[in-house]
Amino acid sequence: MNVDLRDQWLTEGSVLIRHVFDRKRTARLLLMCDAILEQWRIANPETGKPGGGPDSTVMRHLNHAGYFHAHPEWLGELMDAVADETVLEIVRTILDDEPLFRCTSYFFNPTLTSLDGNWHRDSQFVTPNDEAEQEMLLSSPRAGSGVQMQIALVPSDDVEYVPSSHRRWDTPAEYHIRKAEEGKHSRSHDMPGAVRLALEPGDAALFNPMGLHRGRYHADRLRRTLMLTYTRASVPCYDYFSHQPWFLEPGYLDRLSPRARPFFERFVEMYAQRWREKLAETATASSGN
Repeated sequence: MNVDLRDQWLTEGSVLIRHVFDRKRTARLLLMCDAILEQWRIANPETGKPGGGPDSTVMRHLNHAGYFHAHPEWLGELMDAVADETVLEIVRTILDDEPLFRCTSYFFNPTLTSLDGNWHRDSQFVTPNDEAEQEMLLSSPRAGSGVQMQIALVPSDDVEYVPSSHRRWDTPAEYHIRKAEEGKHSRSHDMPGAVRLALEPGDAALFNPMGLHRGRYHADRLRRTLMLTYTRASVPCYDYFSHQPWFLEPGYLDRLSPRARPFFERFVEMYAQRWREKLAETATASSGN
């Protein structure tokens, strides 16, 4: 185990790792992800409807089978990146557990509106009040239960983070920005101690989302960031992000490389029953309309 890497993660809540992917692989990922993005804008295969308008900034599930009809070989390339042993070893070290796949995401700049994001902790979206949120922060393991790895495909410094904020509650100044007056000040540029995570293509930034953070979304600043999300194998999380029933489609796993396939077979083994149950519920509801 890389003790320094884990110590930095536990202490600061974020790490920046250079050259996770080389220039050639990064360029290939940019080509594929941009082609997937264009398809998503026309018709998201999960819904059959356009994926987002000109001010959209993120899409999920780039590994959906529906994106690879024209280039079936791209699925294997994308999934090789997700299951890359260098990537998995970073996650394994940080979590001190075997990584379980959860989701692929793609962050990109809007085409019309420019906006600095809201300062937030992910905990605020799943708790009803400050007391419950504080309890969640105090009870959460410092290593977290999952990792979001943002890999820049073009130069990017669009993520800001307050180091070590995952270990404590807000200071008065932080709370004023994040939550006071119903979030009126949450786009402030005056967050104390904030650090901008600057990445070159192929670099990765990882941060604990329980800490204070925000993104930047400017039409005139190109952003192309592939985010790979993993959870602890011992703490699986079934939700929209891990709901990926297209893994059950005939031939989907056959398109993966022998090296990557075992990693995703563990993902299927963990969630296949839940996917089938959800598909059955959806079919029942549709037939009743």
